[in-house]
Amino acid sequence: MVRFSCLCLALPIFASATAALAQPEPSFEATCAQLRDKLSTLDASNEEWITIDVVGELRAVEHDGTLGYMLTCAAPDPEVVCVTYEVNDYRAGDRVVLSGTLNQIDADHVSLDPCLHYPADTEQTLPLR
Repeated sequence: MVRFSCLCLALPIFASATAALAQPEPSFEATCAQLRDKLSTLDASNEEWITIDVVGELRAVEHDGTLGYMLTCAAPDPEVVCVTYEVNDYRAGDRVVLSGTLNQIDADHVSLDPCLHYPADTEQTLPLR
């Protein structure tokens, strides 16, 4: 089982602050292999929240009764964890789009919090929060 403990301690929880807002359009969509290059194009001095979409295969899915954690991408690409409320029926191996507010923890770890998700093989209009 993949453990999220070290990564989750570093995750800020923005869900309550953004619950009434619509999720902004993503700055970009990237596969795991494209993610590092796409992240380098963002303006780090920009104080606005940045939303991105990451397309990948889930490596792990867990729910602690309150929050769900969906993990995708792996070295040499940045690891991505999606912090969400519902994990639906997703399982490791499912191909999904994780869409959320970017928190780049370091060069190799990204969290999307809050995060929405949907199967990678469908077009999706993200709902209002």
